[in-house]
Amino acid sequence: MHSYLSSAGITGVKVDVIQLLEVICEEYGGRVELANAYYKGLTESLIRNFNGTGMISSMQQCNDFFFLGTWQTSFGRTGDDFWFHDPNGDPMGAYWLQGLHMIHCAYNSLWMGQMILPDWDMFQSDHCCAKFHAGSRAICGGPIYVSDSVGHHDFHLIKQLVFPDGTIPKCIHFALPTRDCMFKNPLFDGETILKIWNLNKFGGVLGAFNCQGAGWDIKEHRFKGYSHLYKPVSGEVHVKDMEWGQKQETSAMGEAEEYAVYLNQSDELVLMSPESDAICITVQPSSFEIFSFVPIRRINGNDNVVKFAPIGLTNMFNGGGAICGVEWVGGGVRVTVKGGGRLLAYSSGKPRVVTVTELLRK
Repeated sequence: MHSYLSSAGITGVKVDVIQLLEVICEEYGGRVELANAYYKGLTESLIRNFNGTGMISSMQQCNDFFFLGTWQTSFGRTGDDFWFHDPNGDPMGAYWLQGLHMIHCAYNSLWMGQMILPDWDMFQSDHCCAKFHAGSRAICGGPIYVSDSVGHHDFHLIKQLVFPDGTIPKCIHFALPTRDCMFKNPLFDGETILKIWNLNKFGGVLGAFNCQGAGWDIKEHRFKGYSHLYKPVSGEVHVKDMEWGQKQETSAMGEAEEYAVYLNQSDELVLMSPESDAICITVQPSSFEIFSFVPIRRINGNDNVVKFAPIGLTNMFNGGGAICGVEWVGGGVRVTVKGGGRLLAYSSGKPRVVTVTELLRK
């Protein structure tokens, strides 16, 4: 099958229900023997047909996979499936299941992210919570893909995630919960916002998501919706929520004296220092805000010192990921940007001149 797909021009595959090996192994030598045989065959096929790593693993949250199946597999699902609606019939499931999905992916990435690049699964761009999903995928650090029916695409939403050439402004780490919500319950306690952070090449990004609305029913042994939790939730966001030291190339950004902070959904720009008060926010149910934190640097001009920060494309959820290069040249700065749209930058003084020097195309 893989050789046939490869010959037809397919460059990668998604293999689902991998954990099933655990429950069919009894008559085939046991878990270890069966898993070894399957993962050996899968690895060899990937090397022959898909450049070694052209596979996304799905439903592989089992020990056998992480010990035996990661020789050639770089992507792996960290949560449950994307559910368009609740298979158990709860009409509110179309909403609370989406927050549950994000929470599973974010917290499971604490462990799984040490071995694979976390995959947050596909979603559908015409779903009632499509924007909610899109905001999380934009900063998750993994692949972004949709499973829309033909003709049911929200291109306005998709263009906020994807460059015209099909690539994405991908973060350079994988998204993780902030420390202050690590041992909280952002699904069921009625007060906690799920905050997840990630890193771009020239700044940080943090998403604040209201996932409240469901919980585990100890009698029915399943998650179910609780309407009294489906309400606005308030919280705080600060630059100290960022974990700059998780990547060597971003650690210096954590030492800045001041940051430009852009709120993507409300289209606001504020300044913040490590000593500043936190930004207070209220997030509606199944809604979110994305914060871009960009260190402010000084440009030494002929007459004065100007403070500057390149923030990114405001028409994309992870606009900071569109900044590909920043060069501090004399009394000015050269910023390389991928994609198109409205470029936002902070400057403490009025620029003498702003020029677009070249348009690069493949």
